[in-house]
Amino acid sequence: MRLILVSNRLPVQWDGTPSVGGLATGLSSFLTHWNQMGNEVLWVGWPGKSIPDKEQKHYSESMLEDHGTVPVFLKQKLADSFYNGFCNKTLWPLFHYFTSHCEYSDSNFDSYIEANEKFAETVSEIYQPGDWVWVHDYHLFLLPGMLRTRFPNISLSFFLHIPFPTFEIFRLMPERFRTKILQGVLGADLIGFHTQSYTQYFLRSLLRCLGLENERGILYYQNHLTKTGAFPMGIHVEKFADYANSKDCKKISLEISKNDKNLKHILSVDRLDYTKGVLQRLSAFELFLKQNPSWIGKCKLTLVLVPSRTDVSTYQSMKRSIDEKIGSINGSFGTLDWTPILYQYKGFPFEELVPLYKKTNVMLVTPYRDGMNLVAKEFLVSQDNGVLILSEMAGAAAELPEAILVNPNDLNGMANAILEAVEMDITEIIERNKIMVTRLSENTVKNWAEKIYSETDSAVKENLTFQTKSISPQSELLLPKGKNPIFIIFDYDGTLVNFESLPHMAVPKEKLINDLKNLQEFKDVSIAIISGRDKSFLEKTFIKTPIHLVAEHGAWHLPPDKSKWESLFFSSGEWKTQIKKHLNEFTKRVPGSFTEEKEFSLVWHFRNADPDIGLNAAREMLDELSQLSSNQGFFVQRGNKIIEVREYGTGKGKAALKILPTQETDIFVFGDDTTDEDMFKDLNDSAVSVKIGKSETIAKYRFKNPEDVSIWIESLLTYLKENKNAKST
Repeated sequence: MRLILVSNRLPVQWDGTPSVGGLATGLSSFLTHWNQMGNEVLWVGWPGKSIPDKEQKHYSESMLEDHGTVPVFLKQKLADSFYNGFCNKTLWPLFHYFTSHCEYSDSNFDSYIEANEKFAETVSEIYQPGDWVWVHDYHLFLLPGMLRTRFPNISLSFFLHIPFPTFEIFRLMPERFRTKILQGVLGADLIGFHTQSYTQYFLRSLLRCLGLENERGILYYQNHLTKTGAFPMGIHVEKFADYANSKDCKKISLEISKNDKNLKHILSVDRLDYTKGVLQRLSAFELFLKQNPSWIGKCKLTLVLVPSRTDVSTYQSMKRSIDEKIGSINGSFGTLDWTPILYQYKGFPFEELVPLYKKTNVMLVTPYRDGMNLVAKEFLVSQDNGVLILSEMAGAAAELPEAILVNPNDLNGMANAILEAVEMDITEIIERNKIMVTRLSENTVKNWAEKIYSETDSAVKENLTFQTKSISPQSELLLPKGKNPIFIIFDYDGTLVNFESLPHMAVPKEKLINDLKNLQEFKDVSIAIISGRDKSFLEKTFIKTPIHLVAEHGAWHLPPDKSKWESLFFSSGEWKTQIKKHLNEFTKRVPGSFTEEKEFSLVWHFRNADPDIGLNAAREMLDELSQLSSNQGFFVQRGNKIIEVREYGTGKGKAALKILPTQETDIFVFGDDTTDEDMFKDLNDSAVSVKIGKSETIAKYRFKNPEDVSIWIESLLTYLKENKNAKST
């Protein structure tokens, strides 16, 4: 099997030299395992430099042959506007809650779209059916949707390595940006996040921005199922642990600390970025020294700062501030034989970084906001009795509660945490770290990637099942097979007509009414509409159409040859007064909602309410009414933007069985809602059942929308007319 990994940057630089750190390093153990299993990997990404047109063909061939990579060629102007523009001036600060740093430029967003299209074109050139495509990070939110359009059955995962913000932050982005981003990422079979919180924030944004509800993290969008979930990224535990215990590592570690044997070593390793909170970390260390002068000369902070975006003025300014702060602390507290901070402005290779971890007594990982933070995990599996101080704003905090968790905005709290760490008893350190290291060992990067593949494969299989039910409304499978009479059952809302903001606005087109009348002219054809609507609406809407009308989910029946409604069951209706008061209370609380009263049921509508408020209220109502309904003669059912409370004994399935003829009949039944599943279930194999819409169903087939139902009616009319003509000749 072939894996096509897609990320903004390739795992090697434009000249072929390996990239230090990043996704390539994180995934190396999984990719090695993947290759050992006899699978192939292709990595698609931007090489980091504009390659002249005349050199691109040769460059692509050499990169593929030497490194197994496929470059995406972007002109420098486009790359700047896409990467330095929309990615790093809009998405990065917004998703890390630095809203004051955000720029909302239409031209940058246009470049973002164009760059994603370039990635889609490159993937399309190499994609083969059966490939697994795994798209990474915020640079490529639009790519899944673009690929899904080209290849409807593609196996596609998307993983976000940075936080997904709360809806209140996400909504700050202009609607035209955020809508395209959400629609684009929904092209994936699986969307993965580091934590459950990020997943929930994403799902809430979908609800608020697109009105999309989820069923246990599963979404249905454009006839496609997408799973979401939390998959905290791990590290290559064995690699770090084995090297940390090697002779070479111990030798380097001793060499590093030989001049500072009696000092408590505090370490900070970060990339230069405003989200990492380096200045506040230095201020906390300074406060620790002020509050605890006994520790002056007895500890040392090593600050490793990896250069990043050195050509951006704000980053240059940030570095100057950090340099000045370090100079101030060293000048204020340093002595002739002791310097409080050792500053290293460079990246460290693995072979030097692990010895640093190993000799560290206290590790400071205190970003303002971080998707995960693998440094914390690397330290834990490499250290010898070191204490981890971790920001509660980092994704890793959800996995590592035994660390000393701090709020990066609380300098006093951080200074106290440093004191707690340097004074912690060795027994407690060992106990805390043992729990965390065991947990990390059970969730390595290999396990992480395998889970994502497994969940993607599961989603793909569900989509295949989902899609096999989809059928053309003109398919011969949906036409009568023999000479039996035909009985057709339709739901109303969402089946014959589209939903409207107010129920009375959802009326059938004149052509649909005429087609139903024309069907009834065939003596062996009978039609029934079984709806949750009340008697008066159905009678008024279909007054001149000789069909069976069943109102209130089976409570009332008006046969085509009768003028009076017949009750299909009897009830005192004693429960309604209490429940109506209950529903009215929710109506008062939720603007845009209303309660509809029918003879044997009550319906609470929240289609026009704020989607988040309405959905939360509906969940609360379901919970409360479910507790009230026990032995009370009624039951509660969730529908499409409604909660319906109706009496036992009603139900579309029971009603359908009561009005069906006794002789052998070809039955066709169409419905879109959970209430229609009763009919699909009760009629079972005796009927051709068709679900309208995207949600789960036990129906045999699926249509996209009510328009497909209209097309099927036209197709059936044509078939019946042709058969009638054939018989007459």
